[in-house]
Amino acid sequence: MKAITTTGKIDPSGQLSLDQPIEGTAPRSVRVIILFEETDLPVRKNLMSAEELQQELKQAFTEAGYDSKEKIINLVQDIKREISQERESKNHQGR
Repeated sequence: MKAITTTGKIDPSGQLSLDQPIEGTAPRSVRVIILFEETDLPVRKNLMSAEELQQELKQAFTEAGYDSKEKIINLVQDIKREISQERESKNHQGR
């Protein structure tokens, strides 16, 4: 499983659209986790509790083969490296 961090908006009909396309990805189904400030959070009954979110994340990581703390730490480090490389690449392109 590969993780990508990006931003987007939820329109009035509840549809998510990304602020920028994700380059180099083929069309396919993905799992999405949405994070936003609690102050922006409307009161809704279908939101997960923190414990439910933790369980869902644990299950998703396990299903993807990240079944130990070390594997998850390596994944996070890989993602940080990718983000750093993307930022560096954008900085070089802007010069």
